[in-house]
Amino acid sequence: FRNVQQGDIMQKRNLLIGVLGIAIGLIFGFEGFRTEAYPDTGKVWTICYGKTHGEKKGDKATPEQCNNMLMQSLARHNKPFESLPNELPENVHLAMLDWTYNVGVGAATSSTAWKYLKSGQYDKACAELPKWRFVKKLDCSIKSNNCSGVWKRRQIEQDICLGNVTPQQALTMLGSKPIYLDGATL
Repeated sequence: FRNVQQGDIMQKRNLLIGVLGIAIGLIFGFEGFRTEAYPDTGKVWTICYGKTHGEKKGDKATPEQCNNMLMQSLARHNKPFESLPNELPENVHLAMLDWTYNVGVGAATSSTAWKYLKSGQYDKACAELPKWRFVKKLDCSIKSNNCSGVWKRRQIEQDICLGNVTPQQALTMLGSKPIYLDGATL
């Protein structure tokens, strides 16, 4: 009995490591990586892999600091998923984790998409993603609004979520790959 439990724990750990590697690859593909703060498309000061909490002009970080911040941020953004009544399919978890990372935990967990996740209506949750295409009231599906990356992100997240593309195919579309941050700490 003990070996079965240990095997289950190792299997879940390996699955989580795989999910995180793909999630980091998606985030890198969408957010990019900068060690100096810059204003994003919504004019929010951003650093590293899209971190937006308290950054200001002139802030700098080392790659190691960025990796640690990303791991801490992913853990924080993944935490609400642990309270869902059912374990999500990997594709739904990855898409929704990337979306939550982008829009924030508060916005994600108070959304209609989250209500659908809680009730196990995954297709309906996935169908909500394109509705999150606005930045500062600008519709990012309109190229001239100069935020088309948000719209592309929502389309790819939805395709992953619905199983239309594999996470690996999405990474290829973004010119990215799974990323495992050696030495990063939570």
